[in-house]
Amino acid sequence: MEILNVFFGQTRVGSLSINSRRRFSFEYSRQWLESPEAFRISVSLPLQEGAFLHDTVKSFFANLLPESAVRKLISKQLGISDKNDFALLKRIGGECAGAISILPEPEMPESSDQYQYLPLSDEQLADIIAQIPRRPLLAGREGIRMSLAGAQEKLALFYKDPDFYIPMNGAPSNAILKPAMAHFQGSVENECFCMMLADSVGLNVPPVSIVGRGSQKALVVKRYDRGFDHGVVRRIHQEDFCQALGLSHELKYQADGGPDLKACFDLVRAYSANPVKDLQQLLEWVFFNVLIGNMDGHAKNLSLMYQGKQIRLAPFYDMMCTDIYEDLSQKLAMKIGGENRPEWIMERHWHKFAEEIKIGKVVLRKRLTDFCLKLVHQIDAAQTDFIEKYKSDILPEDVIIRIRKRAEGALKTISVR
Repeated sequence: MEILNVFFGQTRVGSLSINSRRRFSFEYSRQWLESPEAFRISVSLPLQEGAFLHDTVKSFFANLLPESAVRKLISKQLGISDKNDFALLKRIGGECAGAISILPEPEMPESSDQYQYLPLSDEQLADIIAQIPRRPLLAGREGIRMSLAGAQEKLALFYKDPDFYIPMNGAPSNAILKPAMAHFQGSVENECFCMMLADSVGLNVPPVSIVGRGSQKALVVKRYDRGFDHGVVRRIHQEDFCQALGLSHELKYQADGGPDLKACFDLVRAYSANPVKDLQQLLEWVFFNVLIGNMDGHAKNLSLMYQGKQIRLAPFYDMMCTDIYEDLSQKLAMKIGGENRPEWIMERHWHKFAEEIKIGKVVLRKRLTDFCLKLVHQIDAAQTDFIEKYKSDILPEDVIIRIRKRAEGALKTISVR
């Protein structure tokens, strides 16, 4: 049996093991169970004595790893199989989403006074941005052990405006760098604008900006699962909805058997310390994705954040108008009242959706109408802010046109009575 230790700071939370049959298990340590700081690392893994066995355990920990082509690239750099979740966690689990670190015995996480950050010159940063599609997360580079979930190439860095640093030996990052996606023109500007627009209409989103170095540019997203304590980066625990529901990352899409919106609302209602506010935010997230044409709003783009022992809906991320790219799906990742084709969503679908998430039809109509009006009102100002900030009109005009058209269409589809 091989064992990896799971840490919160320098306290061992528990042990993750794999047996000769490649079956996972996880057990909280006695030290953690008796600690006043103790929290469950997932709603699917409540605090208890004894071991949790394979399926739920593997789902939680494998969801910390990159996916698809990114996973294959990283595995190739590390010289291990992309099917070997345990080996990947062993190699890159030192800095993950949330507050836990995963290390092989007998290694311990570095204390905050040992954190090391390698400064990057403008030229080095430009080179790293160019390298990310070929070497996401700088996999295989000496002293770097970081993991980010998702299928897009990215990198976790420490950012102190205007400078960037590489976190070494599992030191915490505080920003995510996302380069332009090949074959998707204006992806950086598209996502930056949509996130700025989301903020302007009251959605809880982390700050974003575009950074340019030489001929390279990338989106910088401030990590909401990191904070500062006396000038030192502090990890804040979080888990995505697939982890919370005990599901594999392969089930992040409803079409593949993953969570639907009802399951997401039920999860928030069951665990949020402030369900009224968080359910309102989640409802507006649904509206926003439909209206901007973000077809990729799946279960791993929603997370729970742990504030002490309280759980709240985490800020939203990865929102962009995917509708403008012909090679991407034209269907919503989660259905609205049984319909995933945005142009086919009618009043009856919104009414069915209202029933599924247990809110009144009149209430939903009123909230959708108000949200559409707010979005239409804010879009010109958001576009002006974007152009002024980046001295650029590279933002695809089609994004603005489609968002406005969808909002106006929704207003015609559903009316307040």
